[in-house]
Amino acid sequence: MAKPERNSTTPAWDHLALRERLEANPYSLTQDELGTLKVHDGLAAKVQGLLKDVLVQKALNNSFRYKL
Repeated sequence: MAKPERNSTTPAWDHLALRERLEANPYSLTQDELGTLKVHDGLAAKVQGLLKDVLVQKALNNSFRYKL
């Protein structure tokens, strides 16, 4: 598997296995694997931020709709 293919499939299923390996033996991970975990953590943080923004927007829309 070429590196671009590996990078596109890794986030779908491999980050949990990498996270377990990091907990069990952190020095066994390669730089690429550590980078994958770092990217996944950054993406998860961005998604959480967007989710909070959406929830705040919905709450504001509801408050304007029902004039709370």
